[in-house]
Amino acid sequence: MGLKVGLWLVGAVGWSLRRLPVAWVRGLGAALGWVWHSGVPIRRSIVRGNLALAFPAWSRAQVRSVARANFQHYGRTLLEVVRAHSSAPSEGTMEGRAHLEGALAEGRGVLLLTAHLGAFERLVRAPEVCGTRLWVVTRRFRVASAQGAWGALRRGGAGLLPAGASARAALQALRRNEAVAFVLDQHDPSPKAVVAPFFGRPAATSRDLARLARLTGAPVVPVFTWWDGQRHRLKALPAVAWDRQAAEADEAGTRACLAVVEQAIRQHPEQWLWLHRRWKVDQGAGS
Repeated sequence: MGLKVGLWLVGAVGWSLRRLPVAWVRGLGAALGWVWHSGVPIRRSIVRGNLALAFPAWSRAQVRSVARANFQHYGRTLLEVVRAHSSAPSEGTMEGRAHLEGALAEGRGVLLLTAHLGAFERLVRAPEVCGTRLWVVTRRFRVASAQGAWGALRRGGAGLLPAGASARAALQALRRNEAVAFVLDQHDPSPKAVVAPFFGRPAATSRDLARLARLTGAPVVPVFTWWDGQRHRLKALPAVAWDRQAAEADEAGTRACLAVVEQAIRQHPEQWLWLHRRWKVDQGAGS
């Protein structure tokens, strides 16, 4: 039932948005984000609080300005993704494609390191830019209709693997020389999580990406998207390197990957998921 409701809702809104010029949709999305920012103080306080924690040198005015831009980014991205529903995934270009092609040439598959940065859902909707089948390890929504809507938006794009229960499927994909993406920027409640610095504060992060890299030898290639004011951009970076034979290789790999994610967010702070409660561990942990 939740899937049917989600499909109907996404389809109806998407049909309406496709009747409008893209510039209008982006403007409408930014306005929607502004209304959200102005009308939901709880979520606004979470975003501002997270920004203040991550950027302690920023003034209050700067925090508020970036928070407002952040909500506008949410609105614009949401309407763009809904507008693209049921249409063929758009062809995309990737900067730094050689990093990804070199990794795939090794024949062990490739692990993509990414984050909820920029128009992340555009990467999910246009997996052909990776040059191979793409799978994304993702969490499920608690509300069935929300899960149905999000699943509808991702139809025709990357395959989805449930977080915490996808090890076998991920291994099989890598053996076929396919790509498996991990969004390594959310709190991991698992007792096996690695507690590592993220913006200078301890954060619990999944070790699954580093563990899979150690077990398979697959390269870890960072791939991020962002909006530059004119277009959406997609870029692959050099593979993340660490000693996979070390006694605490999974911890070291997780820390190395998390540092790459943080650097990408610092370049475009208004486009990350500051709504998420990322820091839920004691300050004395992970130091």
